[in-house]
Amino acid sequence: MPLEELHSLVETLKERIELHGAALRASEALTRYALIDPLLRELGWDTTDPVLVIPEYKSGNGRADYALLGSDGSPAMMVEAKSLDSSLRDTALTQGIQYCLEKGTKHFALTDGNSWEIYETHRPVPIDEKRVVEFDLSRQPAAEVCLQALALWRPSMELGRAAAGQVTLIQPEARPSDTPESDPIAPEPASPVQDDRAWQSLSELRPKQRTPSPVEIQFPDGSLRPIKYWNRVVVEVARWLVNSKYLRIDHCPIPQTNSRARYLVHKEHKHPTGKDFYNREQVETIWVEKDYIIPELVENARSIINHVGQDTAQFKVRFG
Repeated sequence: MPLEELHSLVETLKERIELHGAALRASEALTRYALIDPLLRELGWDTTDPVLVIPEYKSGNGRADYALLGSDGSPAMMVEAKSLDSSLRDTALTQGIQYCLEKGTKHFALTDGNSWEIYETHRPVPIDEKRVVEFDLSRQPAAEVCLQALALWRPSMELGRAAAGQVTLIQPEARPSDTPESDPIAPEPASPVQDDRAWQSLSELRPKQRTPSPVEIQFPDGSLRPIKYWNRVVVEVARWLVNSKYLRIDHCPIPQTNSRARYLVHKEHKHPTGKDFYNREQVETIWVEKDYIIPELVENARSIINHVGQDTAQFKVRFG
């Protein structure tokens, strides 16, 4: 498990939560498939290998969603999964710890794919004090999440340990204020002229599903908008086109390329099937559908730009 790959996966999961939140909130199965299984696999738990992981593990009068097996074949940890944004501290917590006590399992984890809580079940203290690690993908920096997630790393779990990492995985870049001043003369202000080598036009951009998000988008008039997630590309493109009077209500609906079942932009948040936009955002008088994977989001932005007769080469993104 190279730490760089774990960090990259955490960034991907953060973006997946942002892009597909509505669908994940509606389905525990999808939450497990899209968020929980990938993290477990990256940490050494091949969810397709019954030597390592048994789903729906029978324990007492119930079943644990996952039993993570130690080298002796008995559960090193039981994991209870819920759909995204479900409450974690309810009866599932007390029941899960009870299952672990009945089986002699030392650790229990409860997760909605975004928030994770790990408990040391046999610690003779109230339940809240049994919690030894917790982390939240959406609210914490990726490097910090990686450190906490190491509590789930298989080699540690097989030794009976569930502890967060103690070293910094990603060193932050030094800021000017962190370095000693060698010249008392203040530097000249940076030129507002952008370095074209740092920018990539949407006409040429072909990201893959795990490509890190850009940090800024530039429009044909030279204006800039900071962005954090890939779905902001299509939203901010639509916003600029609306505000610049290029994208109007009479352009709606704009269908997804090669699909008659979904719209990219519409004056109401409904697809031609009558279904609501899965992950929508209102931009002035129109609605934008954001529930697409990364390559599709960029293609969708190009489709909207082309639909209103503008040049995709004039829209650029910058990566950090």
